[in-house]
Amino acid sequence: MCALGAATVAALAGCGAGSGSEGEGGGENESGSADTAVDGGTTTTTRTATTAPDEVCLEPVGCLSFDDPPQRWVANAGIYCDMGVALGLADRLVAIGSPRRYYTGYYDQLPGVSVDKERLPSLSAGARMSKEAFYAADADVHVMDPVWIRNTFGWTEADIAEIEENVAPFFGNYIRERQDAWHDYRYYTLSEAFEKVAQLFDRVDRYERLETVRRETEDRIASNMPDERAEVLLLRPQGIPPRSFYPQYLDDSVSDYQWGVVAVDDALVGSSIPRWGVTVDYETIAELDPEVIVMETQFADDFVLERESFREFALDTMRNHPVARDVRAVRNGRVYSGGINYQGPLISLFQIEHAARSVYPDAFGDEDLFDRERVARIVTGEA
Repeated sequence: MCALGAATVAALAGCGAGSGSEGEGGGENESGSADTAVDGGTTTTTRTATTAPDEVCLEPVGCLSFDDPPQRWVANAGIYCDMGVALGLADRLVAIGSPRRYYTGYYDQLPGVSVDKERLPSLSAGARMSKEAFYAADADVHVMDPVWIRNTFGWTEADIAEIEENVAPFFGNYIRERQDAWHDYRYYTLSEAFEKVAQLFDRVDRYERLETVRRETEDRIASNMPDERAEVLLLRPQGIPPRSFYPQYLDDSVSDYQWGVVAVDDALVGSSIPRWGVTVDYETIAELDPEVIVMETQFADDFVLERESFREFALDTMRNHPVARDVRAVRNGRVYSGGINYQGPLISLFQIEHAARSVYPDAFGDEDLFDRERVARIVTGEA
């Protein structure tokens, strides 16, 4: 177990049995030497994956220090679970906060990458997240935001301190969306949070390689974007088939990451629809009359993520509705699935590609926008 130190510094010393080798969570540079780079006459030293950092800091949890990277870990949902999988740590994941909010189907396209989430215990049950579940998981680190736990499940600061002292520290920032009033500390971008997790597990090399893939994918999309932006209405459907929807304003949060990459116009901007906490019906959608409708979900619902069931339960339903069928997007067949909004570095690659191909089919068609084999080799440590 790992206990928090005083103030904001947590002592993770001795966590895990790894000795620094690849198979036990250590670095990937067999030489163990530091790389140097010269830029404009200034020499800087870049830490290799074999050199454990003295300290990794993240708001709101503060700083963790460790002698060896943690071995057993837990996370809540698709953002941080996906980060761990991207770093090749799937076999060390010992529990998931909310398995329903972690879609693993995209991994089927990455040879050698998989997560059997059915075998893993859940830390939460409905509106309850028990301390007993954390004791049972017996992790070396909880990759979760403790402030989010307090505000979502009613934990007290004493509850958090108990688990930190008796089990392991927390290390996470709830970056999914930006509307929560209690989140009065820094939000990190997906890449920034991913880098922190990579530092924690001493897998910065894989982070850097995956970030290269991300940059290349985004550059490829940007260089082929049409001059005219598509107008998109983003909705979260309620029910199967859906009868009402939560409208989603686009922002720079992690849940909307792909829409910033593909540079669309938000159909909700300029409307009188509140930013949060309301649902809209087909009559309201008809008033907006968007060019494109995209439906996403918090969960891995088949009707959103599988093409045939989505067409049956979403697009066909709207085509048969007396009001919805006259909406421009419905009339032109431009109603698309948007995936799940809990996305980490791997899931977001697939969803960036899907967004580009859906909204700008003439520019991107059905082509793969990133190399699956290359990504899989990075994740499995073969690259």
